[in-house]
Amino acid sequence: MEQIFLYAKGKQYSYHELNNASIALMQKLPPGSNRKVVVLASQPELYYLAFYFCFTYDYIFCPINATDNFSLIEEKLNIINPGVIITNEQRMLSQWREKDQVYEPVQLPSFGHCFLCFGEKEYPDNYDTEDLRYILFTSGINGAPKGVPVSNTNIAAFTDNLQELFEVEETAVIANTFDFSFDLSILAMLLAWNNRAAVAHIYTEEPHNAFADCSILCLMPSMMRDMQQKLLLHRFSPINIRHILFCGEPLLLTDFYLAQKYFPKASIYNCYGPTELTIYCAACKLHYPVPTSNGIICIGQLNIGSKAYIANATILSNQHEEGELCLTGEQLFRGYINVPNSERFFDFNGERYYKTGDKVIYNREEDLYYYAGNIDREITYYSHQRIWKSNRRH
Repeated sequence: MEQIFLYAKGKQYSYHELNNASIALMQKLPPGSNRKVVVLASQPELYYLAFYFCFTYDYIFCPINATDNFSLIEEKLNIINPGVIITNEQRMLSQWREKDQVYEPVQLPSFGHCFLCFGEKEYPDNYDTEDLRYILFTSGINGAPKGVPVSNTNIAAFTDNLQELFEVEETAVIANTFDFSFDLSILAMLLAWNNRAAVAHIYTEEPHNAFADCSILCLMPSMMRDMQQKLLLHRFSPINIRHILFCGEPLLLTDFYLAQKYFPKASIYNCYGPTELTIYCAACKLHYPVPTSNGIICIGQLNIGSKAYIANATILSNQHEEGELCLTGEQLFRGYINVPNSERFFDFNGERYYKTGDKVIYNREEDLYYYAGNIDREITYYSHQRIWKSNRRH
C-alpha cells in the first residue's frame, strides 16, 4: 500500500503521486535563479502540492489567500516578485492577461488542470533570496503587508526543537485546521513531510473519515471552541488523538479541560511564536497542576537556540519580572522584505533582538513565562493574534 501524504476533500494523495506531479511541474518551470513559487488557488490540494514541491526540490514556498481582494494580492505579488504563480482562479488570469503577463495551462498527474503564470520579464529581486525556504505576510497597525522571509537555517533550528516534543510515526495523520497563509499550516505540513506521515485538510465539509483518521491536532483554542459549538469535535476519535498542539492564541485553563474531556489520552502542548520567529519558538507540555496566570496557561520556555530579553522590566511584589518580551536566536528571521529599517529590531550585547509587542511575566525561579497583555496591539494579517510566548535559556 502506498504511503499517503494528504487527505483532502474526500480524496487521498500518496507521496508517489505528489512526487510525480512535482516532476511534471518542475519540467514546466523556466531555468533561472527565481525560485519563488506563489500558490493562489481555491483548491486546497494545490497548496499542499506546492509545499511538497518547494520543500522537496529547494524552491521557495509563497502561499497567498485566494480570498484576498485583488489589490492586496497584487501588493503581495509585487513584494515577492515570484518566478511562477500556480493558480486555478479565472478572475486572476483575466487581470494578468490585461497586464501583458502570460499563463500556461498544465495538467498535473493526480491533481488535474491548473495554470502557471509567468511575467514576460524577469525582474531582479531587491532582497536576498539565498537560503530562503518560504515567505509569509504579517501586517502592522496600518494594515500594510510585511513580507517575512524564513530561511533553511531558521527551519533547521525549528525542526530540531520540533523533534524534541514527541515522536511522529509514519502512521500519524496530522490535522491542518489553518489558512495556508498562516504559518501554523506549515507546522502541520512540516510534521508530515519530515516524518513521512500524512496531513489531513480539515474543514466543516470534510468527510468523517478524514477526522477519524487524525492522531495529531494542530489548532487554535478558539477553533476548538467553535468546533465544539458546531458539534464537530466528536468526529475526531478520542482513542486515536495522541497529541494536541495549541497555537496562535492564549490558551485558557477552560480550553485545557475541554481538550481533556474529548481527548483523555492526548498529550497537550501550548506552543507560541510569531511568524518572525519561525512558526513557534516556545512550547510547554502541560501537566497537573497546570500553571496559569489570570486563567491563561503558562507559555513555557523558549526553544533551544533562542534567548529572551525583557524590555522595560519592572519587579512585581512576588519578585517576578514584567515587561515586553524581546527575542533572538537561530529561528529569528533576518528582516522584512519590504521594510528594511523596521523599528521592531534592536541590538543588545552584540545580538539582534526582535520586539514582539507582548507583555509577559517571568517567573525566574521556575524559568516560566506568562502572557500579560499586548503592548502595541499589532495584529497579524489574518486576524490571528500572536500573544503567547516563553523562554528557555541555555
